[in-house]
Amino acid sequence: MRRLFLMPVMIALASNAALAEPTRDEVMAGAERCDGIADNRVWLDCFYGSAQPMRALLNLPPANPAQVRLVPPRGAEPQRRVASAKSQESSGGFWADLVGTTKPEASNVAMTKYEFQRNGAVTVSLADGQVWQQLDSDLTRARWNRPANSYRVDISSGLGATFDLRVRGEKGTVYRMRRVTARP
Repeated sequence: MRRLFLMPVMIALASNAALAEPTRDEVMAGAERCDGIADNRVWLDCFYGSAQPMRALLNLPPANPAQVRLVPPRGAEPQRRVASAKSQESSGGFWADLVGTTKPEASNVAMTKYEFQRNGAVTVSLADGQVWQQLDSDLTRARWNRPANSYRVDISSGLGATFDLRVRGEKGTVYRMRRVTARP
């Protein structure tokens, strides 16, 4: 009698293990496709998004949709990270490597144009020719409605390869950016 009871339990446990393996493989494949993302913060969000299939299998709350969208689709070859220009520069010492430079990338520079993407992220063009794009992982959204040249910005190094854009007059608001085009 006891064997009859244990048999269905063993079959159920074996089938759960069989169901988990393809899901684990799918999660790990997604995480591997995230490997080509150079920005650490965006990579981490992609990594969290790659776990969505396991979260669904375990009936956990879903991952943030912005994180899930960062995972490259199946069939996409993972691109190996290329060292950024920032990491190829000579080291400024332990502290400078850890927190970045204190020299601003832009200080009190007027915008010439700003454009909102579908997801609400913004791309900003500055009077000195620099173009900056907000990271998809940054959930802070600009609500600008005045002409671009009425806004003045400061940009400084953030953590990792990110930059912090602050608009003068917006107290405490920081937009996480990446450089698209440097000064001419």
